[in-house]
Formats: sequence, C-alpha cells, structure tokens
Amino acid sequence: RDQTRMTLALLLLETTLLSGWHVAGQMTLTTNKPHLPLTDSEQGKEVSLIGSSKTSEGNVHIGNLPVCDDDWDLVDANVTCRMLGFPGAIRRTFGSEFGNVPENFLMSHVNCSGQEDSLLDCPHQDGEDCGSCMAAGVVCEPEYKLELRGGSGIHNGNLFFGNQPVCDNNWDMKDANVACRMLSFHGAERASKSSEFGAVPETFMMGNIGCLGNESSIKDCLHNDGGSCRASDGAGVVCLDTIGYSISLKEGKAVHRGHVFIGNFPVCSDDWDMRDASVACRMLGYAGAERSFEHDLDCDRTSDSLMITDFGCSGIEHSLQTCPHVVNNTCEGGRAGVICYPADSILNISLSYIEKASPHGSGEGNVFLYDQPICDDAWDNNDAKVACKMLGYSGGTATIRSNYGKVPENFFKVHFNCFGNETRLMDCPHQKGSDCLEHEGAGVTCSTTGLPALRLVGGTTTPGAASGNVYLGNSPVCASGWDMKTANETCRMLGYTGASKMSHHSLFGEVPTSSMVYDIKCRGDEWGLAACSYKEDGGCPALDGSPLPKGAGVVCQGYRVELRGGSTAREGDLYITNQPVYHRGWGTEDASVTCRMLGFSGVERATTGSTFAGQPRHTRYKAYNFQCSGSESNIGDCSHSLNYYSSDYNDGLWYGKNGGAGVVCSY
Repeated sequence: RDQTRMTLALLLLETTLLSGWHVAGQMTLTTNKPHLPLTDSEQGKEVSLIGSSKTSEGNVHIGNLPVCDDDWDLVDANVTCRMLGFPGAIRRTFGSEFGNVPENFLMSHVNCSGQEDSLLDCPHQDGEDCGSCMAAGVVCEPEYKLELRGGSGIHNGNLFFGNQPVCDNNWDMKDANVACRMLSFHGAERASKSSEFGAVPETFMMGNIGCLGNESSIKDCLHNDGGSCRASDGAGVVCLDTIGYSISLKEGKAVHRGHVFIGNFPVCSDDWDMRDASVACRMLGYAGAERSFEHDLDCDRTSDSLMITDFGCSGIEHSLQTCPHVVNNTCEGGRAGVICYPADSILNISLSYIEKASPHGSGEGNVFLYDQPICDDAWDNNDAKVACKMLGYSGGTATIRSNYGKVPENFFKVHFNCFGNETRLMDCPHQKGSDCLEHEGAGVTCSTTGLPALRLVGGTTTPGAASGNVYLGNSPVCASGWDMKTANETCRMLGYTGASKMSHHSLFGEVPTSSMVYDIKCRGDEWGLAACSYKEDGGCPALDGSPLPKGAGVVCQGYRVELRGGSTAREGDLYITNQPVYHRGWGTEDASVTCRMLGFSGVERATTGSTFAGQPRHTRYKAYNFQCSGSESNIGDCSHSLNYYSSDYNDGLWYGKNGGAGVVCSY
C-alpha cells in the first residue's frame, strides 16, 4: 500500500510539473498561456448584448462572437457597460444566463483594470475550451432620461423619469430644484403636485423623494418605488426658464429701448454693463447697444420677487443664456435697461467665415448687412474700405466669389459704388441689385494700419502669460474706471483667455499722465481696444488719495485659440491672437488640448503644412514646439517657444510657406 501511494505521488508530481502547477507550501493553479494582445481580427469589432428584451442587459458578444465567463468579474462588466454608453454595471452574469451561445468564443480570462475605454484593451486569452453554457454577461445601470410632459412649454410639466411618472408624496421645492437643474435650468419656480399637467400612468418610477437640494440627480436622493400612488398623484415642476423664454424690452419710448426682460423675469442691474447690453441687443436683432442704463426698482416689488442678475458676458456671445448669471431675489441695484442701435444704424454690419461667424477680431469674412449677404457685383476696394471702417478698422480690400464660404441667397439687393470716404455703406451711391447665387458673396480683408496697438509695458511675457501696465499706442490706460471686466476683455484682445489679476496703481512702473486713455466703453465684439469708445487726453481723474492719476495694469493668462479655414467648426488651422501656430513639434497631445479648449471631446488628428489655411513665405507665427502631455486645460500651460519667423531658409533647412499647425477635433 505504501509503495502504491509513493507511485501515485510521483505520478502526481510529474503531472504537476508538466501541466504548469507548482508547489509552494500548497498547490495553486497558474496558466501556461499569457494574456494575448489585441489581434488584427479583433480590431474594429463592436460590443453588443444578446438574449434579453432590454438593451441594458444580455450575454456579451464582440463582433457576434461570445465572451467566455472564465475570470469574468464586475470590473470587466463595468468596462463593457461604459462601452455601450451606460454609467456602469449593476452586476456581472455568467453561465449563459441569457441563453446558450455558439461555442466559437472570441476571448476568455478577461482581466480589465477598470480604466480601459474598451473591453478589447483588456488583457485576455483566445477563448478556446469554453462551452455554450459559459457565456459572460452584464446587467448595466440604465441611463434614465428625465423629461416633462403635458406642460405649455419645455420648462413645465409632470415629471417622468425613465419613461415612468414620479409620485408627489413629500414632493417639495428641494426635489423640484434638483429636477430642474437636471434639465439644464437654473432651478425651480415652483413644485407642482396632484398631476397638475394631466393624469399619469400608475406605473411609477419612484416616490417619497427626499432631496437635500445639492444632488446632481433625483436618483441620488432618498426615495422608494412609489407603488401606492395613483394617476392623480403625479409630481411636476415649473422651472425657472431662462432658456426657452425670449428676450424683450418693456416700458421704453421706442422699440429699440427699454428694460430688459427674459420671459416674465426682469433683469437686475447688478454687474450689468455694455457687454451684457450688447449681447441683449444682438438677441433682439440689433447690431449692438448704444448704451445701458438702470432704473430704481418698482415700489411695489415684493422682497421675494425673482430677478435674473449678475450677468458676466464677455460681449461676443450671441445669447444671454450662455453668459454666467443667477436667478434670485437679492437684487441690490435697479432694473437693467438698454438702448440698442436702431435698425438704420451704422453698426448693422457683420462678417461670416465658412458658414459661421467670423473669427473674433480677424477682420476678414463675407460681408452681411442687416443679416443679409451683399452680392459681389461691382464690389471693389472702395466699398470694402467703407465696410471695414464701419467695423472699426482703418481700411481694407475687397474679396469676391464668396471667398470665405458659401452664403445664403437672401441677398441685400443693393449694389454699392463708394468713393471710400463715406461713413457707412448706405451713404454711398447705390442702386437696386439683381438676384445672386450662394457663391457670389462680397467679402473684405480689413486692416488696422495706422490705428494704435494694444500692448503691455513694464511687465513680463512668458509662454502662456503676460503682465504689464496697459497702453493704447503711446498712451497709458488710466486706472480710473478700470475693472475686472475691462481687464478680461483686454486680455482676450491680446490673445489670452482672461485676466488673473488687475492693478490700479501703476504696478509695473510709473506712467506719463499728460495724455491717458480713459472712460473706455466696449461692446465686446471689437477687434481691439482702438475700436472701442474712449477718451484720450489729460483729463483722467485721480483715484482717491492720489495726487495724480495712475496706470491700469493686468496679468493675463491662458491662450485664447480659434480655428480657421476648415469646412466645419471642428477643423482648421490653429490661430492665437490672429497669428498662426508653426507646425514644428506639433503632435496629437497638443491637438488634444486644443480641441478640449474649444469644447470638443477629443482629437481625431493633428495636421501640419497649413492643411486648411495656406500661409505665405515670411509669415510670423505666434508659437511653436509645443510639448503638451495631453492633460493640460490650456495650451498655454504646455512648454513651448514664442515667435517663429518663417523665412525661406532657417536652421539649415528650407521652410518656405505653409507651416501652419491644425486640428480635426472629434465630437
């Protein structure tokens, strides 16, 4: 018997060594097969769930081939669910829970870390030796949609979550505020109960909701399943609608002036200025604001009356809803008002560029008058000079044949014959025009020659940042009236995202006071400070406690970027402060940071060689040699070099023209 035991032990040991088992105090299983990299045949295969009537659960298939459940766990399931657009997995399944599968498995022993974007990126084996009852599966967490039904607009109605109503048990303003913020409103005007907007089905998603008010979703609030509720127990909301309501002017003496209302909500004058007023006027169809004003609040206004306040527009937005603002009952000023430029204003002119608004401050584009394109019949440099002067430039040259992209065919049917010294196009000799086609748009390339340049003096300029006292030409900007909004606009005009600091006390060195720039009033759509309204003389008042006026200063940070030349908003060559970026060292990480700055999810590819907007020889480029890691929030935070001049011969290499860096971003 002992001899038999010895023989069996030796056989067991031999089998162990041959099959990959090892003995280290106890026997444990290791595998002879390493985790396999992704094969060519696996590339591009889509993940799907099969075997259930619900889209959020099923056996996992990749390219119609099942995945084996060996080593399948919740981490692998989470990666799978995220691939399919769900927030994550509720549970993993195994043993072909959703039905037997074919035995031609694509993979097995999947071993995700949880950080992967795709199941195919996880280590795995080739899926042999699995049976039809060994399919891996998932039950994903559904991404329930919140919506309002039965109301008079997008801002009110009974609440439905995941296509099922919400019960009104204990429904209150805290719950309603969370729901309205989920729907992208600023909050709730009131909570509604008793199926105010019509009877609802009795298949309730939830009830007895108890939100604290700071949750991002009502599913994060305390709740139960709402099983005891009836068709008349639907919860609803009336949200503070600063999205769907239109803007209007009330109580004015003319249609282009009055107090600003968004829906039925008045706008408070706290922090209201010309930039906000300009955006409001453009929403109303005017070219901009002539001035803003405020009036005292009505005597009969109650303390809990809601107003929209603290707008923080830069001035280039097309709608107040995209500007920072709040809705509350704490208005300390009065009611905000505007006087818009009337319909025959000199400023009813704009530029378009490749079927979208012209890049801010570029001075080039197809010309639109009263939101209608101008036909290029008889369009010449004299006409272009007048158009550019209307836009705040010193002059310009004409382009024809819709040089900056096709235009709509609702043409302003007038042909101009300007001499070049007129103030506005309608002052030029003109006659009725004929019908034109989308490729016959008149355009301009405007010039700033002879106009004073905006610059910073006395500070430092480093990649991605600059500081100094602010000068317009040779005249310093006076600190009296200098505020953070003007400082931010100044930095944007200089090509930065904004100001991190401002100064009122000649922080970067004393400045001459015999002639200073002050009383600056910008609309926000100007190409530079020289196009704003301002005074320039020795009359700037001194600040309190100072015998002489002081210079305004600023610290700017973060590049402001834009794309030019592309056929869509997501592509183009990269420009910073109206200067192109040179393509030396340009790569995917740099392009990724750029695309995220512009609001896209990522980058499809980085481009070189001025793919979208050709550059001539002897071009001055803003920057080059960017070395981003890809995680930066602004391309100015990446290591890079400034000021590249492309001559015909540099650093032992011939460069010539077309050295622009660009991107194609992904949605």
